Amino acid sequence: MSRYFYYFYTVGLLINTIFFVPRILLSERYDGSVMAVFAGILFGSVSAFLFTKAMMRFPGEGIPEIFERNFPKIIRIPLLIGLAMMWTIAGSIILVAFSSISIRFLSPETNPAFMLMFYCAFGCYAASFRPSTVLNMAELIILLNLPFVAFIMYKLISSPYFEWDSIQVLADYVFRIPSLTSFAAATYPFTGYISLALYNRLYEKTRVGHLWILPTIGTAVMLVSYFVPIGLLGIDSVDHYIYTWITAVDTLRMKFGFIDRALYLFLFMYIGLSLIFIAISWNVGSVLVRDAFGFKPVTILKVKVPSQVMINAGFAIATFLFGVNSSDKSLIEFVSGWLNTRLAAEILLVIIVIWLSRREVKHA
Repeated sequence: MSRYFYYFYTVGLLINTIFFVPRILLSERYDGSVMAVFAGILFGSVSAFLFTKAMMRFPGEGIPEIFERNFPKIIRIPLLIGLAMMWTIAGSIILVAFSSISIRFLSPETNPAFMLMFYCAFGCYAASFRPSTVLNMAELIILLNLPFVAFIMYKLISSPYFEWDSIQVLADYVFRIPSLTSFAAATYPFTGYISLALYNRLYEKTRVGHLWILPTIGTAVMLVSYFVPIGLLGIDSVDHYIYTWITAVDTLRMKFGFIDRALYLFLFMYIGLSLIFIAISWNVGSVLVRDAFGFKPVTILKVKVPSQVMINAGFAIATFLFGVNSSDKSLIEFVSGWLNTRLAAEILLVIIVIWLSRREVKHA
C-alpha cells in the first residue's frame, strides 16, 4: 500500500515541473532562482519527511479525524476548508493550462470553451470515486507513462542541440538571493506528500518506508526541469516562451519512430498525468469539504446523489468560469500569487501536524 504514497508524490513532481514552475524560475534565472532550486529541494524534502513521519503516528486516520479530535469546530472547519481550497486550486490551474495547451498544439479547431468543459466534466467524474479507486487509476497511468518520461528525458539530455555552456553561465548567479515567488515555485513540485492528509486513511497497518526516495526523485526531477530548457533553448531566450518545456521537447525528432515530432508523444503522455493529478487534487478537496461540514447525500428526482459529486460539480463550474475569463498572462499572474499563499498554508499545516503528533506520543 505504501507504494501509492510515492505515486501521488511522483505525479506532483512530474506535473508541476512542466507547467508554471519552470516559467517562473527561468524568468528569474539571473536573480536568484538557481539558489531557489536548491533551497526548494532542501525545504521540500525536509517538509515531506517531517510531515510523513508525523502522519505515521495516526495510522488509518486522515486530517479530518485528527482535527476533529483536537480542535473545536470554529478552528477545525476553516483549517479543513483552507486545505481543501489549496488542493482544489492546484488541480484547477493545471486543468485550465492543459486545456489551453490542447487547443494550441493538438486541436486548434476545437472551441476552447468546449475543450475546457470536457476537461472539467472528466475531472468532476474522476474525482468523485473513492480514494482507493483514484489511487488505483494513478498507479495504472503512472506505470504506463514513466518509461516514456524516462525516454524523453534521456533524449533531451543527449540531444546534439544541448548546450552545456549555457548552463555553465549560471555559475555566476548561484549565490544570488531568490525572491519569495521563486522559492515558493521551487518548493511546489514537492507538495504531493500533502495528499497523505486524506490518503493516510488507507495506511492503517502499512507504514511508508524508504523515505530517502523523496529527496532522490525530487532532486533529479527538479534539476532536469530547470536546466534542460536552458541547455536546449539558450540562456538568453529561454524565458521568451509561454510553455517552456513544450517548446524544449519540440526540438526533438525521432528519426526512426512512428511519430516524427516527440512533442506529440510528450503531450499525449501528459494528458494522462494531468487528468490523474486533477482527479487526485479534486478528490482530496471534495472529501475535505464534505467531512468539514458533514454533508450527506442529496436526493434529486428520487435519486440519491453523493455530496462529493455535488461538491466536485461546484469545483468544475468554478474552474470553467475561471478558465473562460482568463488568459495565459492573467493565469501566470494568478499562479505566482497563489504559490506564495500555498507556501504559507503548507508550512502552517506541517507545523500543526508535527505538533499534534508529539501530543499524541505524550498522551499515549
